[in-house]
Amino acid sequence: MIYVGTVGAGLWRSDDGGETWAPDPGVPADARIYSLATLDDRLYVGAAGVVYRRDGRSWSARPLPDPELQAWALGVHPAESSLVLAGCRPLALFASEDDGKRWWPLGLSLPPGTPEPHTPRVTAILIDPVRPEKVWVGVEVGGVFEARVRVPAAKPWVRTWVPINEGLPSLDIHALALAADGAILAATPLGVAVYDGERWTPAVSGSPDRYFRALAPKPDEPATLYAGLGDGPPGMRGAVLISTDSGRHWAGTGFPGAGSSVWSVATDPREPGLVAAAAIKGEVFVSRDGSRSWARASRTFAEIRAVACAS
Repeated sequence: MIYVGTVGAGLWRSDDGGETWAPDPGVPADARIYSLATLDDRLYVGAAGVVYRRDGRSWSARPLPDPELQAWALGVHPAESSLVLAGCRPLALFASEDDGKRWWPLGLSLPPGTPEPHTPRVTAILIDPVRPEKVWVGVEVGGVFEARVRVPAAKPWVRTWVPINEGLPSLDIHALALAADGAILAATPLGVAVYDGERWTPAVSGSPDRYFRALAPKPDEPATLYAGLGDGPPGMRGAVLISTDSGRHWAGTGFPGAGSSVWSVATDPREPGLVAAAAIKGEVFVSRDGSRSWARASRTFAEIRAVACAS
């Protein structure tokens, strides 16, 4: 099942690979959605003032501490499944150990002197599935921060937040991903960067466009990842690239091209060949053969910020 989160037109889903679509009644039809996250059969929807949670067929709403907050990033802890992180605009990061019923702040803040060209926001939350005590957060604009986590959760949950920005081409972080060899990948407006534990180095891309917005690993091939990008925000063209060497080099796919930057890319561990890509101006594309060929969805949506695959 493919889900699309729109800004102002709610949540939509397709049960047939993008051929037909229907609004999901579990989320208000006018919801402003900024992020989606999945774990097993659960779906989390980050919206304005609230995080919606679907468990099986049951939906619940989990209000954020402030109705003015927008949940731009979500993370679900793989070892403590009721432990959820919500990254917000304006800049704030919260944790809940009861699936969003109660939230507490994690104290993330920007170092003094960090430029703020616009309201900063958390745009990425990355939890290492093998070492779940390792958590990284990406901030637009602010860089990447690393934290250590106690499992099981015990307040204070995060010990420290450490910026790890040496060598980053930009502090404007759009997405994070974990490579097969343990390196961290960051999508920025100036390309993809790779962190080896000490500093960031730029990846090699064959695309003339550098505005990378999304990263998604291929579930059955740990060294393979997909990236969504374009020529700017919102842009006039978008593409999906592939890397087969843990993000060091990127090449084109069979993607036909979008009319705006590809803002979100999702894969599905239940169907490893499935790739869904959403451009910010409302186009959705689906591949069922690992990005070699693509089909455009049957409809165009309102502004899209997130796409996800879930059961």
